[in-house]
Amino acid sequence: MKTTWLASLLVTIFWGAVLGLVVTYLGGAMVEALTATPTVREPLKAMAVGIILAVMSGLLVTTHH
Repeated sequence: MKTTWLASLLVTIFWGAVLGLVVTYLGGAMVEALTATPTVREPLKAMAVGIILAVMSGLLVTTHH
């Protein structure tokens, strides 16, 4: 079954946002544990970066595949 490009894009955006949040949370926790300094987590920026990276990597795979 072939999916449409829109469905693929929505799934990519969703998982990019989720992974951006997870990486930001884990990175912030590691920095706080190692340096004993509180970090300011910005979930919207984390989601945006995750989405941008996921879409860019998806475009890279589709253009070189």
